[in-house]
Amino acid sequence: MKKIGVLQKIYRHPVKAFGGELLQSSAVDRFGLFGDRGYYFRDESRSGKYLSADRVPGLLGYSAEYVDEQSGELYPAVRIKSPDGKLYRWEDPDFQREIAELAKRPVTPMVNTPAQGGANWEDHLLLVTDASLREIARRWGKTEIDPRRFRGNFVIALDEDSPFVEDNWFGRTLKINDVELKVNKHCERCMYINIDPDNLRIDASLLKTVVQTRENHFGVYASVLQTGRVSQGDAVYLLD
Repeated sequence: MKKIGVLQKIYRHPVKAFGGELLQSSAVDRFGLFGDRGYYFRDESRSGKYLSADRVPGLLGYSAEYVDEQSGELYPAVRIKSPDGKLYRWEDPDFQREIAELAKRPVTPMVNTPAQGGANWEDHLLLVTDASLREIARRWGKTEIDPRRFRGNFVIALDEDSPFVEDNWFGRTLKINDVELKVNKHCERCMYINIDPDNLRIDASLLKTVVQTRENHFGVYASVLQTGRVSQGDAVYLLD
């Protein structure tokens, strides 16, 4: 077992395609962070698809947070903040109408349960490292980059400044506190990363940089082997 870094940031997105919340600590269940993408909109113009920010970039201007952390048969209620600062409840008809108007298509608000897990396209958790963030910023011609562009759940601060060392973690196990994760594959990127999470401006050169220098890969997906709880500052170990 080798210590490779510490858990620097924990991001959870209670509503799929919305801005999320930065957490000090979180439970990790068999689906990933408890409540991650527990709420979502179904895109009725595309059978079986979620409403997503690659189709409606303005969704990222909304943010969501859980009002408490209780765990039961249902996910906790969420508080929504719109780009102009209005606060909504998920079931608020004005909010649902606002999203439908923004999307310019029929949508249906949906909520999963803890027994179902969140509305994720891929594996349970998305991991990025601070060294890789610095290196992709450099390749993009910037001094820094907002990790929220990549919508990772965990930002790991590495003990050694080794960009893209996570490419070597596939099939291996990470341990954070009592949580164990199996690293499975790269995250293939889409235009999401072009959207500035603060002002929603789109700069297509970031995705172009990732495509040209990283074969369109940034970050890695992991699945949960052992549930538990993680906190900012927890040591991250590579077990095998």
